[in-house]
Amino acid sequence: MPRDLKTPPPERLKIQGPLGDLAATLEMPEGTPRAAVLHLHPHPMHGGTRQNNVVRYGALGSLEAGCVALRIDFRGVGQSGGEYDEGIGEVDDAQAAYEYLKQRFPGLPVFLWGFSFGSRVGLNLGIRLRAEVDGYMAVAWPTNIYTWPESDDWPDRLAFLAGTEDEFIDFKGMDRAERNGGVLTIVDGAGHFFPGELHRVRSYTANTLKGWLND
Repeated sequence: MPRDLKTPPPERLKIQGPLGDLAATLEMPEGTPRAAVLHLHPHPMHGGTRQNNVVRYGALGSLEAGCVALRIDFRGVGQSGGEYDEGIGEVDDAQAAYEYLKQRFPGLPVFLWGFSFGSRVGLNLGIRLRAEVDGYMAVAWPTNIYTWPESDDWPDRLAFLAGTEDEFIDFKGMDRAERNGGVLTIVDGAGHFFPGELHRVRSYTANTLKGWLND
């Protein structure tokens, strides 16, 4: 992965989660951070970790926008304590990481970002913490696999990225996101993992954050 940003070395840390420590990587932007972004990885039972390339390119986009990027491993992944909980307990993991960012960077906006399974977890957390969350970004929300949350009490700022060749997305199902005020960016020809198009994940993340922070 190209590292063309003059940023400090990544910080590897442990965050206290509901069932033990959560392994995490925190990266600081060059200069004073404008916000913090929590990045959530794809399905743990299919090899998803915080090292996933889509997640890492999303983190690059956050850094490019001048934001702190925090990537965590959900429960049962790598060195994180606990066991896979079908996306339920993982929301609690994400909340623990979110609260860590709020405590470490008081006063900064905190955004949620998720890829695939992580986008589902992130939206559920965004609904739970709607009054606090400053925005939510989803990459490849898999409408062919998961139903949308019953609640429409979503965060005010919503952005979605999807590829036209993603076998896990039914674009008819994305109407729900747009009805709730989400901005949908479509990448022609991109598959679920954005092969050959990872730079689009980075630019989507950076441009979305820059737009929100300049409102």
